[in-house]
Amino acid sequence: MKILISGATGFIGRNLLAHMQSDEYEIYALVREHSTLLDKRIIQLDITSLSELNVELDVFINLAGENIASKPWSKKRKQVLYESRVSLTDQIREALKVAPKKVISMSAIGFYGLTKEGEFDEQTPSTRGFCFQLCHNWEKAAERFKDNQTNVVIFRLGVVLGDGGALQKMRLPFLMGLGGQIAEGDQWFSWIHIEDVIRAILDSIKTDSLTGTYNLVAPQYITQKDFATTYAKVLGRPAALKTPRFLLKLLFGEMAQLLTEGPKVSSKKLEGAGFDFTFTTLESALIDIEKSA
Repeated sequence: MKILISGATGFIGRNLLAHMQSDEYEIYALVREHSTLLDKRIIQLDITSLSELNVELDVFINLAGENIASKPWSKKRKQVLYESRVSLTDQIREALKVAPKKVISMSAIGFYGLTKEGEFDEQTPSTRGFCFQLCHNWEKAAERFKDNQTNVVIFRLGVVLGDGGALQKMRLPFLMGLGGQIAEGDQWFSWIHIEDVIRAILDSIKTDSLTGTYNLVAPQYITQKDFATTYAKVLGRPAALKTPRFLLKLLFGEMAQLLTEGPKVSSKKLEGAGFDFTFTTLESALIDIEKSA
């Protein structure tokens, strides 16, 4: 099975490749420059050499995208975020001589906007804003593969928890007893264990039972305060420190909304399609992750 992956050296990409070691897969990785992080069996391509690739891909897995929370959202930063998602997806589609049979593309629950009000499934109208526009355009770029009769699966990700990624940045403050509630703490915290992300992608590779757009979040609804309390409990630390809203706004500007707001997102469509989550409670997920940290 011939598979092209963008974002192969990122958090999800590295974990996915660790589960794709068998000879069943012939893997091509789209990279900006040659990476020593990738196994020697993986064929590394840049966007120029991709246009010279003359094979029929079974699957293109679209994981690329600059970290949305790593820097404040200046006009320049917003453009970088857009280009690393929307523009790159279009460039890949235009570069490929032969359309892939299937595209599995990431999006995010930022599609629903930054809000605490309401409950969102895949059909619920979004609130507007930068996150919505970014995710909306990213999904549209992936859906343009349908013009060539390609089957497209889109996953709207919540906060991906694992040994690395977002949790890696939170772990040290919590270990030092400095973790806790952000603003009022009543914003929703839609999360997913990295292993369930990988299982969903692998299921999509191997079968056609998943098609269209799905929220890839755990079925348990929790608030940010619930997360802080549970993570502190798992680490055996207090969660007494509260970070005020005004300070986050002062530090991060518009991007502070990622921390102070959060939609309540449903996973019922994915469950209805037959996907069984391995980790359905935050505590079980965090205990599992800490075992390997």
